[in-house]
Amino acid sequence: MLEQYMLERLEALKGQGMLRAITPKAQNASEIEAGGERLINLSSNDYLGLGHDKALAAEFAETLRGGGVLFSSSGSPLLTGAHPSAAAAAQACEALFPEKKCLFFNSGFAANSGVISALGLIPGTVILADKLIHASVIDGMTSDKRIRALRFAHNDMESFESVLCRAEQDSEQVIAVTEAVFSMDGDRAPLKELAALKRRHPKLRLYVDEAHSFGVYGEGGRGLCASEGVLEDADFILCTCGKALGSEGAFLLCSDTARSYFINTVRSLIFSTAISPVAFLHIAFMLKRLPNEEVRRRRLSSICARVHEAVAQAGFPALSQSQIIPCLTGTNEKALKAAEFFKARGLYAMPIRHPTVPKGKARLRISLNAALSDDEVSRLCKALLELKDQNQEA
Repeated sequence: MLEQYMLERLEALKGQGMLRAITPKAQNASEIEAGGERLINLSSNDYLGLGHDKALAAEFAETLRGGGVLFSSSGSPLLTGAHPSAAAAAQACEALFPEKKCLFFNSGFAANSGVISALGLIPGTVILADKLIHASVIDGMTSDKRIRALRFAHNDMESFESVLCRAEQDSEQVIAVTEAVFSMDGDRAPLKELAALKRRHPKLRLYVDEAHSFGVYGEGGRGLCASEGVLEDADFILCTCGKALGSEGAFLLCSDTARSYFINTVRSLIFSTAISPVAFLHIAFMLKRLPNEEVRRRRLSSICARVHEAVAQAGFPALSQSQIIPCLTGTNEKALKAAEFFKARGLYAMPIRHPTVPKGKARLRISLNAALSDDEVSRLCKALLELKDQNQEA
């Protein structure tokens, strides 16, 4: 009966255009090999092109000469997993953010889900999250029935303040959770407005997910909170290492007290094998490089400006304020067709479908990176205008 249910469910998903699959792919700078074809990669989170820079990889490999580097931590951070390389990564992180302490996790998902759950279980706490917050935060909010969580309309400060005032009436603290750059629409949170509200509401704390903005924005790539001048106002900042930094894992920036509290309460940290020593060394290596990558950040900004203009000319809603650019198609079927349309022109952009996004909001999700050449960007812009013509004919 179990197998039969699975088969029927998979068939239903296939019929609805919602079936997912994992297929092998090979990335190389701005290109990707998928299904035997070499395509321009428009779906990578390697925003600065650091993750697939072969010269940079070779430079890191040179630092490992002499051996003695372990490829397994062989335990959780509280058992045997806290190798000296973890301290090196923490030192590099806190040199970049001297205002904060850091705590490393295996992934951004593990960090968000675990930390939000731990915060939500503090007596008198209400979690107040943006309607379009990432699934990892939602999992944290719903991990225990004792957690009180409310939602506010996406990036809507009037809605936020209304829900905040209601939540404050019977709580000791309210923790507002938002993404600096939202992973599906590519728009930015009104961080300055949130910080201003925090200063007027003593019970309010601010949690910002910088997964898609760390490395890309701010002096030295310190993120959107730093760029917007609200780094001190954000109590908790989540940064991933597997996107713009070109490495793996994630870290949370917080106070020393909060760091110690999370070490003792976050299940996804306590019960997970730690990041490997060689990975921690790579994180430290990349964190030290990040402040010197301003040329790549400027290059990405220039590419974004060109593609945003093409998206507007193509008639797609101008949702994005970042390197993540959605081309809304409406239905799952149209999103799949748009991806095939791009593929026929040598472009690899993944369709994002319901239930990942709300019904009727399926899209082609373009993710830009600094490694794209001028010619590749021109091909993308041309394809966007051609996609517009096809949609009009349809």
